[in-house]
Amino acid sequence: MSDTATRVSIGIPSAPGVIPLLGHTYRLVRDPLEWLGECRQTGPVVRVKLGPRTVYLICDPELVHRVLVDPEFDKGGPIITAARELLGNGLGTSLREDHRRQRRLMQPAFTQPRIDGYTIVMREEAARLAGSWTPHHEVDLMGDLTTTNLRVLIRTMLPTTDTQEVAWLAQQIRILFDGIFLRAAVPFPFLYRLPTPGNRRFDQARHHAFAAADRIVTAARSQPDTSGLLSVLINQDEADAGAFTDKDLRDQIMTLFVGGGESTTATQAWLFHLLATNPSVEQRVYQELDSVLDGAIAGPDDLARLPCTRNALLETLRLYPPAWMMNRVALTDVDLGGHHLPAGTEVFFSTYQLHHDPAVFPDPETFDPDRWDHQDHADRHSYIPFHTGRRKCIGDNFALTETAIILSAVAAAWQLRPTPYHRARPRPPLSMTPARPHLTAEPRLRQPARAIEESHASE
Repeated sequence: MSDTATRVSIGIPSAPGVIPLLGHTYRLVRDPLEWLGECRQTGPVVRVKLGPRTVYLICDPELVHRVLVDPEFDKGGPIITAARELLGNGLGTSLREDHRRQRRLMQPAFTQPRIDGYTIVMREEAARLAGSWTPHHEVDLMGDLTTTNLRVLIRTMLPTTDTQEVAWLAQQIRILFDGIFLRAAVPFPFLYRLPTPGNRRFDQARHHAFAAADRIVTAARSQPDTSGLLSVLINQDEADAGAFTDKDLRDQIMTLFVGGGESTTATQAWLFHLLATNPSVEQRVYQELDSVLDGAIAGPDDLARLPCTRNALLETLRLYPPAWMMNRVALTDVDLGGHHLPAGTEVFFSTYQLHHDPAVFPDPETFDPDRWDHQDHADRHSYIPFHTGRRKCIGDNFALTETAIILSAVAAAWQLRPTPYHRARPRPPLSMTPARPHLTAEPRLRQPARAIEESHASE
């Protein structure tokens, strides 16, 4: 252990489950969610060994908030290095000053009026998804949602684009997403240089995804469309030395593919799973959608009129936050929770751990959307599905709007029912997507809105 690591370690307890040579890597790969609960009980800051590396897990929400908002911390370390293999130097992986420049250039594409304009595409693709299912047949939930979300992204970025290759591109993105998390969780770089089938698939998927992103950039340059997300980025002051180059745009596209494709898909899949396995909540959500929308697909202003639906989405994000583990690096010497951290110290935090703290969220493993009618706002630092601070997810409202629209389109026609072998479960350390959810699409006899209103009036 280096002198720096030794100085930091003084007074900080070790996380449970350390194994010689491997450190805590085995627990992180084998049962990370249970291990995170054990770490919370160990202390607000715990020492973690990832192979030869010593890092620190921050378990206290106030300290996590400090890490996220304090300019003395930034992204960095091996995770970001691995992520750049997939995303390039995009908004999610760029460092400090470059991130500030990129955020300034990206923000105009994600204003609320812009997102409201994107809902035209979202509604068309949601209707396409709902119309593609067959009664009484099992749906390919992850595949269909990933394809729908990528179609939304591609059509939003470039309205004139050809979306024929989207299903193929979705497969490449999922290969990449799993590979990046595996490389972060098992920090032995030599393993990923071996000519194994898995490594070859990762390298090929990376090549194909980057080539697809390059084609989209080329098309956007040659076919300007003021309604497209990419056109907003391209039309920033091009005389500005900080304007996006073609490579910059490609890296942003890769970032959006992963954030808007895989992460949003995970949230939507969990939402459908939770509704299918909690019939009483599902009934209330569907009745609300029927009453407010009467079979129509939600528009940009409808989420505010759907409090039960909103609560179900908030609770889904609490139970299964897509970015379940993240890291930061101390840029200077800092004091955190009474501990001195020298510059270069790597710290981690887990949104999953914060969201499952029974002291903040009673009965934390239960799907209880009603908790959001009375959840104490003082606990806001414990609920950060999109993180907070300068690096809060730029697409949070985009994702929430799209998910509400897709739910409304499905609910107008279908109820998803679990098969006897439905055993959805998270699959970290790769991602928080549900592993093999088995749901069938059953035609829904939707109750007319007038009948629902009369039923409510008689209660």
